[in-house]
Amino acid sequence: MEVLDGVERGRVLVEWNDTGVSVGVGTVPGLFAAQVARTPDAVAVVDGGVSVSYGELDERANRLARLLVGRGVGPESLVGVCLERGVDLVVALLAVGKAGGAYVPLDPEYPVERIAYVVRDAGLGVVLTSGVLAGVVESAVSVAGAGA
Repeated sequence: MEVLDGVERGRVLVEWNDTGVSVGVGTVPGLFAAQVARTPDAVAVVDGGVSVSYGELDERANRLARLLVGRGVGPESLVGVCLERGVDLVVALLAVGKAGGAYVPLDPEYPVERIAYVVRDAGLGVVLTSGVLAGVVESAVSVAGAGA
C-alpha cells in the first residue's frame, strides 16, 4: 500500500531530499579544529552572560579529552554525558569526540531508574557530569550496578 500519492512522493523524496549541494567530508573534531584555526577569537558559545571563543572552547575540550584518554576512552568507547545545557555541555561533547569516543546523552530530568537503565544497557564506564548533578549520577550508577 502506498502511503504517499505521486505529488507527495515527489515533494518528499525529490524536493526535500535535494542533495545538489556538495557536502564536505570530515569529523566534528576535524571541522571544529578548522574553525578554530580560521577564527580562534570569534565567539563560539554564548550561555547567559558568558561568551566563550573558539580558542577557549578548544583548550577546554582538549584538556578534558586528555583526561578521558587517560581513563581509557578511545575509538568505540561510549561516554555518558549528564549535564545541563550550557558551555560545559558543549565542552564535554567536543572532548568525547576528540578522545575518539561517542557520547550517550543522559537527561538529568529523567528518573534515576531510567538513567540507570541507560548506563547499564550501554555499558558506560565513564560518565561526565557536574557537581550539581553528581548525586543523580551516583544514584543511577548504584542502581545500575545493583541491576547488573
